[in-house]
Amino acid sequence: MGARVLLVTIVACAVAAGGCKKKKNQAPPEERGNIFRDAGMSGPSDPRYGSQGAVTVDRPVTGGATTGGGEPGTTIQRKYKNCRKPTPVLKADPTTPQGTLYSVFEAILNPDEEAGFTKFYSLIDPDFQSERDARRYWFKQARLVDKKGVRPFLRLVYGEKNPSFDVCEVREEPPTAKRIFVGKSPPVGSNPPFVLHKVGDKWLIKSFTPF
Repeated sequence: MGARVLLVTIVACAVAAGGCKKKKNQAPPEERGNIFRDAGMSGPSDPRYGSQGAVTVDRPVTGGATTGGGEPGTTIQRKYKNCRKPTPVLKADPTTPQGTLYSVFEAILNPDEEAGFTKFYSLIDPDFQSERDARRYWFKQARLVDKKGVRPFLRLVYGEKNPSFDVCEVREEPPTAKRIFVGKSPPVGSNPPFVLHKVGDKWLIKSFTPF
């Protein structure tokens, strides 16, 4: 009789989903918690949850054509990943690193390459990059058009004639530098960082990412 009961138990375990193995070291469902709730997040769609988080914002179109189309006075959509609260930078301001970065982007978009580079290099700290290498590895790369006719740098700004952009994060780098992560739309790869530091009363580029 005992052998018969054992045989029935074995057969039942074989056909049951998951078998009869006991899950070790697992708390009851009500005690297991939630990885998103415990981290203060709503779920995988939360912008703080790795690369799955995304945010879409409407931004003004000014001054000409944009990579997403549209006419001045209308709006375009910008979509970012890992960018909890995109903060727009809409004008030049030499008293802030973000406003200085606007001037850097404005120089890159200048149709006159030489005039653009002159302005661009005036915003670079020469202790960290020579004029020759700044032109070759930073400025020219940012103006690059790939084989598909796409200019990757334009993912960072609102348009070909609009150097406005969105800041995703600012990290302090003592004693005087700030690392600024600029939102990339469409979100291909990570949001690139730019490091600026205070030299006298100016903010100058210390580290630059073309796109």
